Amino acid sequence: MLSDGVRKVLAGGVEHWVRVAGAVNDDVPLVLLHGGPGESSYGVERSVGDALAKVAPVVFYDQRGCGRTASADPSTYTMEQLVADLEDLRTTLGAERIVPWGVSFGCLLAAEYAVAHSNHVDKLILHAPPIADPLHPGIWTMRPGAVDPLLTPTERTALRAQLDELTAPLERTVAALGAIAQSENAAQFFYHDAANIPADDENAPEPNMEVAMALVGNERADLVDDLAGLDLPTLVLAGLWDRQVGFDIPRDLAARLPRATLEIFQHSAHSIDEEEPTAYVAAIQKFLAR
Repeated sequence: MLSDGVRKVLAGGVEHWVRVAGAVNDDVPLVLLHGGPGESSYGVERSVGDALAKVAPVVFYDQRGCGRTASADPSTYTMEQLVADLEDLRTTLGAERIVPWGVSFGCLLAAEYAVAHSNHVDKLILHAPPIADPLHPGIWTMRPGAVDPLLTPTERTALRAQLDELTAPLERTVAALGAIAQSENAAQFFYHDAANIPADDENAPEPNMEVAMALVGNERADLVDDLAGLDLPTLVLAGLWDRQVGFDIPRDLAARLPRATLEIFQHSAHSIDEEEPTAYVAAIQKFLAR
């Protein structure tokens, strides 16, 4: 039986920060798999976590090396280890089945876990999944093109000159993200409405760039094929104005999966939970009730 509260859970030999909320609902728990890679569950926990805990048990945890969880040997920052950590966490919490709830990068972890441990997955929730078909050029190749329209003319000229000397997709992505981060139009890339940008929170954990660089660009090309082979109810949440992952990747993923429901949020970019929290929670509640 799950019980509410914050605790440390040993998974994969690393002490993970874990918080359980809504255990009174006594149902299959949602397990939040945060994005980044290298970020934490902090932001999503505060935007919609408590609202979702009113309708289902929710497990929040920070992945190894992230947020409030202990750091680890950098050689263990792999997708295979993150999947193993999640399985250890599930076992320790005593949950026979879970609903992996992936956000951005966390969708990759959710999908890989579902493929490896489908017998322990009840349903799947994928918020802005960067899970592309093998023929798609990929989000890292597309990222400079997503940034380019939002820059000022001077910024655009500078970025294009910089990209002329870069060929590796990851290097080009880093350059593009650096350009948009310094741009006067930065808010348009991350949020559909700048008014939805949350205030700075001094308690928010800093991202772990060591984790990020270990995992970025190592996505498995045939993951979508393996996921499509599962008979698994899946909710795909997509922001129409998402420039980080794009809209086409979540849309096309939903088309591939045999039991997928696609929910489109027309007033959101990447952070749907912050721009349309009420609709976000309602979509998940409706999906869980099926």
